[in-house]
Amino acid sequence: MATDTIERTRAQLAVWHEYVAAAGEQGDPYALLLGAPENPYPLYEQIRARGPVSRSALGTWLVPDHALAGKVLRDRRFGVRMGSGDRAPQSVEFDNSMLGMDPPDHTRLRKLTIHAINPGQMESWRPRIERFCDELLDRILAGPARFNFMTAFAQQLPMYVIGELIGVPREHQPEMFALTRRMMHLVDGEPSLALIEDVSRSTAQMHAIFADIIARRRADPGADLVSDLLPALDDERMSMAEFTPLLAFLTLGGVETTVNLIANALNLMLAHPDQWTAFRDDPSMAPSVIQETLRFETPTQQYRRVVQEELEIGGVVLPVDSQLAILAGAANRDPEVYPDPERFDVFRPRNRELLSFSLGIHFCLGAALARLEGEVALAAVAARLPDVRPIGPIRRRKSYIIRGMLQFPVAVR
Repeated sequence: MATDTIERTRAQLAVWHEYVAAAGEQGDPYALLLGAPENPYPLYEQIRARGPVSRSALGTWLVPDHALAGKVLRDRRFGVRMGSGDRAPQSVEFDNSMLGMDPPDHTRLRKLTIHAINPGQMESWRPRIERFCDELLDRILAGPARFNFMTAFAQQLPMYVIGELIGVPREHQPEMFALTRRMMHLVDGEPSLALIEDVSRSTAQMHAIFADIIARRRADPGADLVSDLLPALDDERMSMAEFTPLLAFLTLGGVETTVNLIANALNLMLAHPDQWTAFRDDPSMAPSVIQETLRFETPTQQYRRVVQEELEIGGVVLPVDSQLAILAGAANRDPEVYPDPERFDVFRPRNRELLSFSLGIHFCLGAALARLEGEVALAAVAARLPDVRPIGPIRRRKSYIIRGMLQFPVAVR
């Protein structure tokens, strides 16, 4: 980063941290939420009590209401950039892909990519996911009886799957996963200048790896996403400056959400032994288990949107460039939609719309694959590690965006 950029960023961070701290001292629930508490749900309820849309002391408009959140996510008058086209303040460094684009660029890239990641074809990946699960569980059963489920299984499976889908050679996959972890640290707790600089370096390293992979696939195309998208690069429907960030974003999204979905599901099931027993006896319950996990412990807890034109929602008029936090973790526990929302129940009816993968034009491309991985993974663990049990306190990610764990100690006999 250039010296002037470093100094400007340092000054901005200092002001922002001071602002958040002051708001937190005044009891603002959103400012307290940004401190990444172990249990965010009581703060969500404080926000919900203020109405379907309310303004935090930090100036961000908050939407905890399920129905209103769904409307905002589908409404194209809400974008991810400011009216000028600039990135919104506090946006993450690696959002120069579809994550940080509005139409028409977002529409163009998504249209190109959706053909390579066709949700209707994800079921064909089941045998490969089952094979990856068996490889990991063979390794676990051959090792110590006590292990960290995160590093031994939950973090490994999505890396294999997304690596094969995109076309990342096996020798590159551990390095790519390490880079995604460094990049995601930006949403873990309060960002620092050192952290932002490290994320910038990690992003550059990942883009360099993908540039090498693209060159390999030009010489030797395969059955993978990089090879499928090369024609769009060659006929200039997509530039290289867009291609490598797109691949980095898909890798990041394909790993991060699924890691936490798998681990959250097992943690919740082991905390409810009767439901775990029922699932072991009937693995066909896997879709219901994953659905309830996505609701109860939403992996991505919030999305940010920016008002593109003056409009009214929930009885409030919002000017252009107003920033909104769509609180998916709160909306998925809206008592108007989910009776007894604080109860984890895999037998809950599945006819309700979740916000766990967003909605509208930014609906997660990999949602079907993430669900499939979660279902196959949990069924495989139940079948081959039926007596798995937690053996110590978990350690959660310190993040107000990601709901996941770093340490999940378990044991098998």
